[in-house]
Amino acid sequence: MTSQPLPGTEAARHGAGDADLAIMLAAHRAFRRDLTALARVAASRSAGASGADPARRRSVAAGWELFKRQLHLHHTAEDTIIWPALRSRLAPSEHALSVLGEMEAEHARIDPLLTAVDAAFQRGQDDGLGDVIGELASTLTGHLTHEERDGLPLIGVALTAAEWRSVGFKIARRNGLSAGGEMFAWMLDGAAREDAAATLGSLPPPVRVLYRTIWQPRYEKTARW
Repeated sequence: MTSQPLPGTEAARHGAGDADLAIMLAAHRAFRRDLTALARVAASRSAGASGADPARRRSVAAGWELFKRQLHLHHTAEDTIIWPALRSRLAPSEHALSVLGEMEAEHARIDPLLTAVDAAFQRGQDDGLGDVIGELASTLTGHLTHEERDGLPLIGVALTAAEWRSVGFKIARRNGLSAGGEMFAWMLDGAAREDAAATLGSLPPPVRVLYRTIWQPRYEKTARW
């Protein structure tokens, strides 16, 4: 097997080859946004704020449950659709196969941390909540950075723009329209104007109409974090 030169961080940020990575990067920004919100929850509890207020508890729970749901959808799509598509194309590259293996291993390390945060919330005690949230934030942020540097550029190396769009359609069909609508509203919550424009610009016009008229208004009815 031979090693294949691969593009670096800038390729992931701006798109490797012809593949439009706007949606992948939007999801990563949304994960980082929610990790920041989660850290604020832990800091507030540590500073003595009570977690007993029912409205506040519902808001935090809504944000946390949506975060977990989106992370599950994202990692499942990568592990079952995206990485296998890349692996079949990049089999001659030892480096590429190593990166894909690392991506899957990092996903597996994240799942127990979600369970640990769940357990800390269910105990209703602030002791230890900050520690498990900090470990989750550090591990997931490190994974996202690694993926952007070494994983996402593989998409442009392995797939044409049309093939990458086909992967996106496959993921959308599997998730369904309702879950897809929630995903886009979640990704674009608080997004910078240029980032939102890039993400929406990658969607067909009818889908953009659905986002503005149905998905975003429905999303905004629920308080989170």
